[in-house]
Amino acid sequence: MSLGPSPAIDLELHDDLASVRYRLDQVARGRVILVLPWDLRFLSRPLDFTLLRREAERRQLEVAIVSPDPERRALAHDCGFPSFATVQEAQESVVWRSRAPERVLPPPRHWWDEDISLRPRPVRPHPRWLAWLGLGLRFMIFLLVLAVLAGSAYAVVPSAAVTLVPAGREFTIIVPVSVSPDIEAIDHTKRLIPARRLGVYVSGYAETETTGTMSVIRGRATGTVLFTNLLSQDYLVPAGTVVRTSSSSYPLRFRTTADVLVPAMGQATAPIESLTEGSGGVAAFEINRVEGVAASAVRVINPEPTGGAEEAEVRVVTQADYDRVRKALIRQLFDQAAADMHSLMAPTEMLLRQSLRIEAVPKESYTRFLTEQADSVGLDMQLLVSGLAVDIANAKSVAYVSLSRRLPPGYNLVSVEYEVGEMAEEDIGPGQFTLFVTARGYAAVGLDTDVALDLIRGQPPDVATQSLRAQLPLAEEPQIVLWPEWPERLKWLERVPYLPLRIRVQVIPRGDSSGDSHFRK
Repeated sequence: MSLGPSPAIDLELHDDLASVRYRLDQVARGRVILVLPWDLRFLSRPLDFTLLRREAERRQLEVAIVSPDPERRALAHDCGFPSFATVQEAQESVVWRSRAPERVLPPPRHWWDEDISLRPRPVRPHPRWLAWLGLGLRFMIFLLVLAVLAGSAYAVVPSAAVTLVPAGREFTIIVPVSVSPDIEAIDHTKRLIPARRLGVYVSGYAETETTGTMSVIRGRATGTVLFTNLLSQDYLVPAGTVVRTSSSSYPLRFRTTADVLVPAMGQATAPIESLTEGSGGVAAFEINRVEGVAASAVRVINPEPTGGAEEAEVRVVTQADYDRVRKALIRQLFDQAAADMHSLMAPTEMLLRQSLRIEAVPKESYTRFLTEQADSVGLDMQLLVSGLAVDIANAKSVAYVSLSRRLPPGYNLVSVEYEVGEMAEEDIGPGQFTLFVTARGYAAVGLDTDVALDLIRGQPPDVATQSLRAQLPLAEEPQIVLWPEWPERLKWLERVPYLPLRIRVQVIPRGDSSGDSHFRK
């Protein structure tokens, strides 16, 4: 016959015996499942399950325990409760198997209930020599134990500290390290390190003196013109009246510098000067045009040639001046870009000055035109400059590996100093740029501390020192410090401990402050 599903009670973390007793009161007789959370404090001891069994028997309930904790399930099983991992297993199980708890016999209520024999045992007298023999054996055992303890203390308590300085040599190597922005990791085989490109906008102004010269006419040409009145009345020609030559391609214009009254049907002269600075003079009778209203009243002619302007050498702007000021300004802007890029780099990074290049020229404006007369020319420019930054630690890593591969067998690097030199003028590696790193290192012979232990274990200090000096490549005398220090009359007892755990071998190469310590304790 199949039983119906048993009710399941989910306990909370704060439940205790009182709350469990209340929940059991709500269940009818039969089977019930208690579902225990992982961190429930109640039902974590055998005593808790004993109390739970009493409550279940009082209510005639058959209780099963469901818990995800295997230890709690094992404890419940040992206490006589069927235990399962899930509620489904408990529901599907027809027979709840459990182990009956061991029955503990109650203690006797009275002392006379104990099974105690009151019959006295017969006492047989021992021979006297047997008592002395036992006493002697006990004394010999005491002496033997005392000797064992003394020997153990002599072997275990003392300790020794041994300091060895191995022989070494200095090595130097100059490593060409290539730089490429197209890789992300170091390639020790190709000696190639990655780089990242930075970019900044910079702007500035520079000015330089002009170097070109040109012959020009300096000053204004002056002269005299003769006006003829075409009217039957006097006519006043005001100062500033413009007269010119009749050339159609490039007429020379002049103006009068004073008022002149020309009589009716008569003539009068007037002083003139050139309107253009640096224009040359004209020959006689070339000025024959009058501009403006006066042209309908008078005619003009210059009886004599004009003069007064002089030829002179002046400085003008040339293409070489453009190139020179542009080169100087670019050099100045590169310095500014390098300073700005340093704020974008990590403390261990270095900027490659040779990698600086112009990515764009948003602004380039000269203050003078070509061939313009000027003593100086200026340039206002804005540039987008980019450059490569490399991590010095990567370059040192390549140099370290290269130096390590040059060491003789059995040598280990102790200390290394690096010096990053100039970049190569031409790329000599697989990258875009190449810089030279000088690595100077001190390498010491690797010492096997186990060999040193085998040489000195149980030896007197002077013998151990001679053995180390003869068998190991050392740069200095080995130092052996023993503890405890024996008095002079017991110096013959001083020995290096027999136990390797009580010997500390410290290898300190020259130039290494930390040392390579091997401590056995």
